[in-house]
Amino acid sequence: MRYIAIFLLLINIGYFGWTRFGSAQGPQPARNVSRPLINSGLILVSEYQEQLAAQAKNRCYSIASFDSIDDASGFISAIDESGFETELKLSGGPLPSQYRVYLPPFSSRGIATITLDDLSDSLSAAAMQVETYLITRGLLENGIALGVFSEYENAQDVLQGVTALGYKPEIEELPRSTGEIQVQLRALESDLLENPEWLELTVDRPDLIVTENLCETIAQGTQFP
Repeated sequence: MRYIAIFLLLINIGYFGWTRFGSAQGPQPARNVSRPLINSGLILVSEYQEQLAAQAKNRCYSIASFDSIDDASGFISAIDESGFETELKLSGGPLPSQYRVYLPPFSSRGIATITLDDLSDSLSAAAMQVETYLITRGLLENGIALGVFSEYENAQDVLQGVTALGYKPEIEELPRSTGEIQVQLRALESDLLENPEWLELTVDRPDLIVTENLCETIAQGTQFP
């Protein structure tokens, strides 16, 4: 009987020790650790629909029938001041660029004309064959053209020769393509053809061809199933 009592006492002591120390050293439950979201470039469908709704308020157009890059650039300069979003675009396949040499615009037509006369005399005295004329429209209005060349080296030769005469010419690269010169335009919540500012800007340009097209969206629909 005494051995049974001792045995039971040892069992109780062992159980007490296990519950007191053994369970505290057992495996701890894993904690939830927040992980950063993977930036996959996708957006929520609701955000995409909001973008589509915003795009629906805009109207986009392609404007064509420009004579040159200068003509299109001058048009962009004028229309950008009216709050339209524009971009110059060459359609078709790319062609080798040309290079224009010119004197930057002067402060007035009178000063530009006097400079052109002086330059012509200087070129004649130096026996230099350079085609010169006054630029009368576009971003370079009241500047002096010194020729357009298909090879950059030829443009560089003219630039160096005119520089030696005391002038400060510059070279501009003129991109070309097999297609036409276009201006891409976005009108914000407005019918372009009925906009008073548009009508005022194009009153002297009856030959412009305007085509309405779809505005590009930030996220394309093919991103979603």
